[in-house]
Amino acid sequence: MRAFPKFVATLLFSGAACGAQTIPYAGGGIGWNGLSFQSPYYNMDAGVDWGNIKPIFFEAEGGVDTANPNTLKDGTTFRGHGLIMIKGKGVWRYGGGIHFSELFTSKYDNHSIWPTVGAMYEQNWFRLNAQFLIPTGTDYSLTGPLFDMRMHLHKHFYFRERLGIYMYRNPNETPPSHHINAVVDVGVIYTFR
Repeated sequence: MRAFPKFVATLLFSGAACGAQTIPYAGGGIGWNGLSFQSPYYNMDAGVDWGNIKPIFFEAEGGVDTANPNTLKDGTTFRGHGLIMIKGKGVWRYGGGIHFSELFTSKYDNHSIWPTVGAMYEQNWFRLNAQFLIPTGTDYSLTGPLFDMRMHLHKHFYFRERLGIYMYRNPNETPPSHHINAVVDVGVIYTFR
């Protein structure tokens, strides 16, 4: 299966349950990448949440950013994720999902898919979604926590910050080395409801 159809399938599968209780959103921001990518970079995202007041919560999101490997200047990354959370006690939800990333450049393209497990804290004006990316390969496969925080600003506007702390193994170094880096985005999203 080619990379773009995988991306579309991830979004469609994740958003299959969207219906009358949906909250579509869109936003953009700026980010800094420690994974040998140029910084700052810019991003745009659009998605939909469903079931905020129900026992089961779904989220599907797609996005694009301008993060380029340090040696190139023409890369674009397409991202997507789907998430299913089940209400626990109080303000907590638990579940997981799938993340997808495809980096297109003039010299190569590289895609990755990660299953995730996580928890979400949500109360009125604040939401924190913490997920752990599970690696699906042994070489260069990122693993680690990914945090997505949203704080209500005014009416339909929310401040959003995403932080990923990633570990990976470089098999081309002798002996193979392990690295840790961080990626952070900040921006604003607008909800259409």
